[in-house]
Amino acid sequence: MKNKVLLNVLLPATQRTYEFRVPLDLTIEEGARLMSRILATREQVRYAATEDVDLMLLAGEGEGAVLNPRETFKFYVSHGQMMDGSPAALI
Repeated sequence: MKNKVLLNVLLPATQRTYEFRVPLDLTIEEGARLMSRILATREQVRYAATEDVDLMLLAGEGEGAVLNPRETFKFYVSHGQMMDGSPAALI
């Protein structure tokens, strides 16, 4: 889909991966918070959403790097650090 990126997001609390299609114009902070709230409703026993959540890349050039919360997903896609299927983790 144009203007969105598909991410495979690991939730360490459950050790499960979830797919999210995220609009490119969202900031990393907005996207991480949205994913956190969605997962908190799905995994109520093991996970509680917080406003203090970050997104970390799990592969590629930026593996292990916590993404800048003020940048947009478009920034990381345009710089080749993120693409459809990229693995990331909510931390």
